[in-house]
Amino acid sequence: MSQRTHLTSLKIGYGLRDFVQKEGYNRHHLGKDIIAGLTVGILAIPVSMALATGIGISPIYGLYTAIVAGFVTALAGGSRYSIAGPTASFVILLIPVAESYGLFGVMLVSLLTGLLLMLMAYYRFGRWIEYIPETIILGFTTGIATIIILLQINYFFGLALQDLPSNFLERLAVMLQAMVLHIHWPSATIGLATLVFMVAWHRLNIRFPGHLPGLIVASLLTFYWNQEGAQVATIGQLFGEIPHYLPSFQGVELAQQLTEMSLGSLWEMLKFLLPIAFALALLGAMESLFCAAILDSTAGTRHSPNSELLGQGVGNLFSALFGGFASSGAIARSTTNLRAGAVSPVAGMVHALVVLFAIFFLAGLLVHLPLPAMSALLILVAWRMSEFPRAIALIRSSERGDTFVFLACFSVILVLDVVNAVIAGMILASILFIKEIAEMTKLQNLRGHKRYDCEKLPADWAIYRIQGPLFFAAADRIFGELSDNLPGQKGILLQMDAVTILDSGGLSALRRFVTIAQRQGVEVYLSELQFQPLRTLARYGLEKFGPHFQLFSSLDDAQNAAQNLSQPTAESSLSAELARTP
Repeated sequence: MSQRTHLTSLKIGYGLRDFVQKEGYNRHHLGKDIIAGLTVGILAIPVSMALATGIGISPIYGLYTAIVAGFVTALAGGSRYSIAGPTASFVILLIPVAESYGLFGVMLVSLLTGLLLMLMAYYRFGRWIEYIPETIILGFTTGIATIIILLQINYFFGLALQDLPSNFLERLAVMLQAMVLHIHWPSATIGLATLVFMVAWHRLNIRFPGHLPGLIVASLLTFYWNQEGAQVATIGQLFGEIPHYLPSFQGVELAQQLTEMSLGSLWEMLKFLLPIAFALALLGAMESLFCAAILDSTAGTRHSPNSELLGQGVGNLFSALFGGFASSGAIARSTTNLRAGAVSPVAGMVHALVVLFAIFFLAGLLVHLPLPAMSALLILVAWRMSEFPRAIALIRSSERGDTFVFLACFSVILVLDVVNAVIAGMILASILFIKEIAEMTKLQNLRGHKRYDCEKLPADWAIYRIQGPLFFAAADRIFGELSDNLPGQKGILLQMDAVTILDSGGLSALRRFVTIAQRQGVEVYLSELQFQPLRTLARYGLEKFGPHFQLFSSLDDAQNAAQNLSQPTAESSLSAELARTP
């Protein structure tokens, strides 16, 4: 497969097809996938529950998301090793949806996210997502991680606050005030002990994830401590029992609730949900493709970006229709999957079946998980997602513009929301990118240059070389400088071999420059144009530039034409001088 075909391909189940076609599939492969699926499935159970409680909904819906999205995305996606499921980056976006419209809104916005991802795949947006600057991605992830970590104050310190403000800063102020006045020390002890245990486990380089052992120890401590009246909150106390049944199809119920709404209410809800769905789709696409690229660099494989977007879209669609919420490629679970020996997407399907097993056989135990310990797990997941060290290194080593974009995204997420941060980050990055590209366009005086033979050009002609794209941000500056050098010249020759782009803004600037030159009686010659600028001029019409504007295929031809134009003037001057001689 050529590189271009690989980047633009769109096939359902590309990851599984690619592996089977290239390497086949046998018992040895299945054994490796089962071991990897068991490992990552055990990791996914507590993480999925913690992320669901972070949104404010029952942990069962986090498990449903891991089951449905994990299985469908592995089957339909474009990466061999990616594990799809609930991710920390989505929590902060889904919190206001859950508060405003409950589980119905969470499922509906997830459905819209899936449709948008499928649309992005259809229009081959997979390869273009990679062009989003790292500063924006880091701004998103660090900002979201900061919010997630700070929002855990409520359960981590056992505050048990209800009806908190929807605005993040107001909510944070309420929680900090309550923490100072009403901290619940048994809950804080359980949360801190769980966090320390998990960090220490990770630093011991034990291959088995420390999430499950940490939660088991925390649950045992909570059980015995609550026997003595400590009153540490558990999942069962907050959300009730975890049901023992499969995810069921919720499409009919969703359709019924939509049809029962008035047009006004429906429109208001869609105005609220669509920007969030757009942000979820964009963030999910970036996170999933970034995850797939990391896995490829480690394993030496190649994923299909558009096929991965299609798989993520289908996974989100089915997740919403079967009681789950929005999902994306989870970097921590995916890298664990690869390190555990996975060879194909079958490992992702096995991981989903492990989570399904937990619902049937472990639900009675899962309700005893303490909320402070779940908050500690969410803090650890958010910290690892955020890549704070990379963000600090970026601020120290990058240009001022990159640092400004990062801080703008980070600040807007904290002060406003992720949707506005997406818009602000893309606008700022685009402006800075245009500025940098415009500064790459240079003007070089070739008179006396050793590389270019300009001796044939008459002395009353100027010669310049333009290097870089001539678009709206650069063309006005370049042609402005050339206009200042027109007085006293018979003509001006522009060497255009290094001009790759001439857009409508550059064309307008060139027209204005030619008009100014013709008013001063100055000829304008252009030589060695590349295909795109030449096509732009031809479409506009060369005759519209007037008789004193010409194009030449080579620098020598342009100089010869300038020399021939000046020759009659020289001969007529000699004749006039001879006529005056007695």
